[in-house]
Amino acid sequence: MDQTKKPNILLIMADQMTPFMLEACGGVGARTHHMTRLAQRSANFTQAYTPSPICVPARSCFMTGLYTSTTGCYDNGDPYHSFIPTFAHYLTNAGYETVLSGKMHFVGADQLHGYQRRLNTDIYPSGFIWSYPLPPEDDPSFKAFDFTPQYLAENIGPGWSKELQYDEETQFKSLEFLRQAPADPWMLTVSFTNPHPPYQVPRKYWEMYKDADLPMPHYPDDMDERYSDFDLAMRRWHGLHVRGDEIRDPENLRAMRRGFAALAHYVDDKIGELLEALEEAGLRDDTIVIVTSDHGEMLGEKGMIQKRSLYEWSARIPLLIDIPGVEPRRIDTPVSLLDLPATLTDMVGQTPARAFEGRSLLPACMGEDLATIPIISEYHGEGIMRPSFMLRLGDWKYHYCHGSQPQLFNLVDDPGEWNNRAGDPTLSDIEAELHAIIAGRFDLEQIHREVWDRLPLKQVVNDAMKANGTAWDYEPDSNAKTQYVRA
Repeated sequence: MDQTKKPNILLIMADQMTPFMLEACGGVGARTHHMTRLAQRSANFTQAYTPSPICVPARSCFMTGLYTSTTGCYDNGDPYHSFIPTFAHYLTNAGYETVLSGKMHFVGADQLHGYQRRLNTDIYPSGFIWSYPLPPEDDPSFKAFDFTPQYLAENIGPGWSKELQYDEETQFKSLEFLRQAPADPWMLTVSFTNPHPPYQVPRKYWEMYKDADLPMPHYPDDMDERYSDFDLAMRRWHGLHVRGDEIRDPENLRAMRRGFAALAHYVDDKIGELLEALEEAGLRDDTIVIVTSDHGEMLGEKGMIQKRSLYEWSARIPLLIDIPGVEPRRIDTPVSLLDLPATLTDMVGQTPARAFEGRSLLPACMGEDLATIPIISEYHGEGIMRPSFMLRLGDWKYHYCHGSQPQLFNLVDDPGEWNNRAGDPTLSDIEAELHAIIAGRFDLEQIHREVWDRLPLKQVVNDAMKANGTAWDYEPDSNAKTQYVRA
């Protein structure tokens, strides 16, 4: 890398991509050879976590470097303030052309949050409409979204979807940018919506995994007795209290994991094309490449689907940072997606106007030891509607849900998180230490109030916008008069 020039930055994000089925991350399932090659030349953070296991809150943390309880972004119908600087603002102020292609699921009127421009619109709505409270206790059939059909074999297989169409557009626009990249330093974020379900898969990728040896979850005989109050609430939110047997059915498990592996392979090929475009443009040696995801996916683990869970398959993410000319290394110290804004501003020499709640990973990329600190993920929104946290410190992982019994796991001895050690008198000091970190850092009662108090306010806005036909969805600027030959 030319040390006299600011490096370009290509940041690639996939959606709902658990590392446990990616060969590039040491998992079994999806053959991700482009990511594997990238990992071999990167700082590979093998214990990276989402700061919130749901799209919009996770992405608010990813953009701002602040906890979701700091930004007030609790669910998929929440905005965060436009006056909170994002890494895109800081990179813009450092002289970068900042461009977004693909999904970022910004909610509210600000559809840029510091980017100079977007190359396409978002796949999801920008309004407050995806905020939902708890299911009513007297209606066992309630489902905010019935996600179960997306995980049944009868609805999984070769086909086409809006999600695939969107990622094809995102990729085309991204390649177009890279092939005509400006001379000034640029930062391009490419954000795919796959391998998020539905598991409709281009046929060639579906056939690649016809006879694949895919990992299947293990279910103890007493699994239902081991669910926490949080788990039971999430199972009810997803309708698994009445349809859980369908998720555990081996045919459906194999289909959903085949669909995930095939779509992860599809995204991996997209990553390969982006890296090839960098090479062809002569930019590879001047460009930092980062690959990650917003959160994971349970894929039937513990009989659960989707995200919103604090367990490893939902909370863990891939994180690769390739700085040309820097020796590759594997880093097993737990880190967070929350750390990326501090890392990016560190890379370009910008000082934040307010302290980030994440830390820069640049020293670790350069070979320095990374201190072990508490890594926190939080979820307070739809389906549970009360403060809920995961805290990872060393080998220990603590789950706290306000008003419920906690969970404590040793991930070395119990990587599947089956043996809850909370309440063990021999571990009382450890449990007390982890709980004190959460209780001392977060205002639990305020979070509890806020998740409920804002619902009727957003409903007034939703009703008004529906009545007057307004929306905040981003409209990309496309000028056909100058796009092709006109003279």
